Amino acid sequence: MNAAQMSSRNGNDHGEIRFLIDRNADGIIVVDADGLVVFANPAAEAIFGRSVETLLGSPIGIPLFASEALEITIHQPDGDPVEAEVRVVDTIWNHRPARLASLRDVSARRAIEERLRHSAKMEAVGRLTAGIAHDFNNLLTVVLGNLESAQRRSASGDASLNRALDNAKRAGERAARLTGRLLAFARRKPLEPRVLDINALVSGMSDLLQRTLGEEIEVRTALAPNLWPSEVDPTELEAAILNLAVNARDAMPSGGSLVIETANVEFDAAYGLANADAKAGEHIVVSVADSGIGMAPEVLKQVFEPFFTTKGGRGTGLGLSQVYGFVAQSGGHVRLYSEPGLGTTAKLFLPKAQTELGSQPQVAEASEPHLAYARPGETILLVEDDSDVRTFAATSLRELGYRVFEAIDGAAALEVLDREPEISLLFTDLGLPGGLDGKALAERARQRDPSLKVLITTAYAAVALIHDGRLDAGVDLLSKPFSFAALATRIRDVLDRKHGSEGVRILLVEDEELVRAYMVELLAESGWEAEEARSFQEGLTKFTAAGDGISAAIVDLGLPDRRGDELIREIRKSCPELPVILATGYASDVLRKQMSDDKYLQILEKPFDLDRIRTALSKLGVKIGPARSTNPSSVGGLRNREASSEADARAAANNLILPS
Repeated sequence: MNAAQMSSRNGNDHGEIRFLIDRNADGIIVVDADGLVVFANPAAEAIFGRSVETLLGSPIGIPLFASEALEITIHQPDGDPVEAEVRVVDTIWNHRPARLASLRDVSARRAIEERLRHSAKMEAVGRLTAGIAHDFNNLLTVVLGNLESAQRRSASGDASLNRALDNAKRAGERAARLTGRLLAFARRKPLEPRVLDINALVSGMSDLLQRTLGEEIEVRTALAPNLWPSEVDPTELEAAILNLAVNARDAMPSGGSLVIETANVEFDAAYGLANADAKAGEHIVVSVADSGIGMAPEVLKQVFEPFFTTKGGRGTGLGLSQVYGFVAQSGGHVRLYSEPGLGTTAKLFLPKAQTELGSQPQVAEASEPHLAYARPGETILLVEDDSDVRTFAATSLRELGYRVFEAIDGAAALEVLDREPEISLLFTDLGLPGGLDGKALAERARQRDPSLKVLITTAYAAVALIHDGRLDAGVDLLSKPFSFAALATRIRDVLDRKHGSEGVRILLVEDEELVRAYMVELLAESGWEAEEARSFQEGLTKFTAAGDGISAAIVDLGLPDRRGDELIREIRKSCPELPVILATGYASDVLRKQMSDDKYLQILEKPFDLDRIRTALSKLGVKIGPARSTNPSSVGGLRNREASSEADARAAANNLILPS
């Protein structure tokens, strides 16, 4: 290769290297021995906030030493900081010593890492506060309960004694509200969401907010037309808005303005990726903005932490923590924007409801508690491992007129249920020793007696009763601490509520209309309610919709779309212990072998009568009461409206013995 060819080759190599450097996503600069920039690629412009022309020949203001990768903060001319990872190597530039620095903008990565660290810290603090609140609420149950009892029994007429009891009770109630805020922050407070119009809720709060904030603060609303509905707990949303408003009042000691706005927004996938606590999709935003003193960035980073306050000794530091926990538990997220002297804006992003708006939110009027006493013969099984709480609850229930059995754990409770068939209601703590918690105990108890009423009490529901931020459907809950009046009202409410037809509700899946009518009549004779379905798909849909309301199932093997045994396998995915009867005209040995592992299933061959159904369900643990007298207007077990002729009745009876 001659000199001309070598020169051309070197020129091409240099051009390719320069092309790669110019296209590199990392900023690349070269500084000479005096610290002046002698080369910069286009990516360096974005990092330094200056053009290549202004960089060349000027010092960059940061020391560059050959070393392992370092992270530094670069302040751009407009004041925006950029977090950069820098690697420096010694090199030769124009035959003179120099240093080459590769700079990578890691601001986005650092922000994500900081959010993840913050989320982890908040989660850890949440677990701690939930545990504290759990123990504290047990203590408050006893303290408040005994104060109430002392007030009821105080007949001395001593005004100072009554005043002392009243003060102690108010202090206990305030402590209970504080623990409620702790549970809200920890996302352990059971929510009762419903689809509501947030505009109506905000409008209904305007007068309350104006009275709370005083005349020196102007309250305005800007409500978006056609606002989407959201499925949230209205009481907790009102509390969140009120907390933000009170914080705003404290930030405006000389008066100012508070503006509450609503709007529809939609987040894309990129927003979700950039914000770890946000989900892509349609949301409603409730914005609460004040004209107050604002907050510095270092304060803004800590405002959601429990017990952090800027109010000296005047605040609990739990207001914003409650807002944070409630919104997160509701599937949304919170953003706070603030600058010193420019006020603060809090934005609550709540997911759009998947169902249409029902009734408008209404604020229940406060009323004096009315004590609801027991009716003759009502018996309650109380299960509580804390002896003080158990003593208070048992004493209160007996004072209300109930017959009470007590147990300290699930095993003891099951023994009582086996021994005492007349128990009307199981009142159990959620957290029990011995490996069987209150929810599992309730499931076991209802296998023995599907008509048994259950009320669960807990200081916090945790994951046992809360899924997707809300209380599981079909769960009756009394939160600790509870008062004597609250206990009386909740017990009465659960006992008086009808469950099915005051007995067993059975899913009946049968495609033959006359056979299904005959079966409904048989079930009704035992006081059982039938949830009717004609196919695999309809049966699965009704089972899913009914949830815990189904006590047992009777499934025909031959269904028009898919076989009955396949439906049973679908049912088993969520209810492995639900009593099930598989009805068929002929049960082959193969079928019996396939179903033999299911100890909660009975195969019943057609034809069968009420006695055989009752016997099969009894073997599966379903409570069997006395059969009602047969309706004399029935023909062969069929109601006259279903089979108006003797021929129809005979056809139905013949159907019962056909193989499925």
